[in-house]
Order: sequence, then C-alpha cells, then structure tokens
Amino acid sequence: AEKLASIGRISAGIAHEIRNALTSVKLNIQKLVQSDRLDETEKEHLSISQEGIGQMEKFVKELLDFTRVSELNLDRFSIEQILDESIKTLADTLELKKVVLEKNYKEGLPQVLVDADKLKQVFLNILRNAFEAVEEKGKINISLSLLKEREGSKIRVFISDNGCGIPEENRETIFEPFYTTKASGIGLGLPIARKIIEQHRGTIRVKENAAQGTSFEILIPTEEER
Repeated sequence: AEKLASIGRISAGIAHEIRNALTSVKLNIQKLVQSDRLDETEKEHLSISQEGIGQMEKFVKELLDFTRVSELNLDRFSIEQILDESIKTLADTLELKKVVLEKNYKEGLPQVLVDADKLKQVFLNILRNAFEAVEEKGKINISLSLLKEREGSKIRVFISDNGCGIPEENRETIFEPFYTTKASGIGLGLPIARKIIEQHRGTIRVKENAAQGTSFEILIPTEEER
C-alpha cells in the first residue's frame, strides 16, 4: 500500500507537469494550423503532431485517474444495462475484426447501487483488451448471473475470449501499475479497473480458462450486502 501511495504521488506530479506543457504546445499548434501561410504538407505535419498530443493527453488522463481517490456517484442501475452500453460503444471496433460477441444474461437480476460511468470504464477496458487479443472472427463471451455465497449475494460478470491468453505467472502482475505487454499503452487500464471494483467492495480476477484465451470474473455485492 505504501509503495502504491508513493507511485501515486510521483505519477500525479509528473502528470500535472506534462499536462501544463502540453496545453502550451497544443494552443500554439492550433494557431499555426489556422494560419494562411502554411502549405498542405506543413499542415499535414502539424496534424500528425496534434495526434501525438492527443496520445499524450490520454496518457496523462490515465495517470491522473490512477492517482485520484474520487468518490463514487452511486445510483440504482442494472448491470445488464451498463454492459450493453459498453458493447454499443465498441460496436464499430468489434466489427473491424468481425468479432462474434455472445451474451448470456440471467433474467431477473436485481439493480444495484453503483457508479455507472466508472463501471462502464471497467467493462470497456476489459472488452478492448479482449478485442486486441482475438484473431479475426474471434469470440468474446459475456455472462451475467447472481452468485449466492455465505457472506451474501453478488452480481457475477464473466467476460471471456478465445485470444492468445495470459500466462499463469502473469495473472496477478497484470494488475500492477505500469505493467504491460503491449507496444503502446502504459499499463494502467487494469490497475484502474481493480481500483474501481474495490471501491464498490467487489473483486476482479483472471480465471483459468479451460480453452484458449482469457477470462475475467468481476463480483459486485448486491445492495443489501453493502
């Protein structure tokens, strides 16, 4: 915990310094783009620079999301509704690879007090990872059910794919800040996802997949168990 707190403080300081510098660069590039003195080639180069700034802004946002301890904006929602909104957001992306998405939702699940925007962020992160892991015409399966345990009932979200999978020795490492196997990205998506789920007093973990691929299990306590 102390190590994570230290990382958080350092990351927040770095993020603020980068954001301040980016704001100045971004404003100056916007002024140049609007100038009548530039030819098309020069404008194209500036456009590429703007894309790079956009990537850096995304990097800064992830750093700040990781370091901030923001309160949950709780309201009563159906987890099914939040999942479907996440899928809708990624519809065009999934179509690029002709990914087959299968849903298996148990009917009659209770609504729960959650922060819908934050949960959507979690689902989008896992679904994007699944999309990147599968081949063309790969499969992603989403199931939703009620899990009754001795300590109480939980909504169970299970997202699996038939992609390249995660080695067993890395199944906890992927939740550590800045760990990534991707060519792009800074390794904060899953740490942020775990942080959000734990704020909801839930759990998120990688489950062993009998077939090829990766499976994530998310458990969220029902309202009466909070």
